[in-house]
Amino acid sequence: MKIHILGICGTFMGGLAQILVEKGHHVSGSDHQFYSPMSDQLEALGVEMIQGYDSVNLPDAELFVIGNALSRDNSSVEHILNTKLPFTSGPQMLGEMIKDKTVIAVAGTHGKTSTAFMLCEIFQHQDMDIGYLVGGVSQSLELSARLG
Repeated sequence: MKIHILGICGTFMGGLAQILVEKGHHVSGSDHQFYSPMSDQLEALGVEMIQGYDSVNLPDAELFVIGNALSRDNSSVEHILNTKLPFTSGPQMLGEMIKDKTVIAVAGTHGKTSTAFMLCEIFQHQDMDIGYLVGGVSQSLELSARLG
């Protein structure tokens, strides 16, 4: 399926893109800025990245995933809504992909990313085939997310 993600270079949406590519989808995305290391991970996976949110640059996608940071005054969001193109949110998309999986979620004010990376390392050292989506980039993991 051709999926286009608006706000793709954020840690959550970039991680979601990585999981979608792992599942075999053709993924592209738009964002205002593309920063390393997330942009490097996405580029290595062959994800096409489009600078800005001008609606004329939206690709022909079967589904659009709209990032939570985007509001109704965004021209791409308005175009998707006004032309009734199929769309979903990032959390809804992730929820569908992991609905049959056991999930450990790390919550709190400080240390979530570090704690999540430590859990990933512990499970991987036990030779467990885990999936994860971590809001950051680690030198010890190849990607920020994988389905497992």
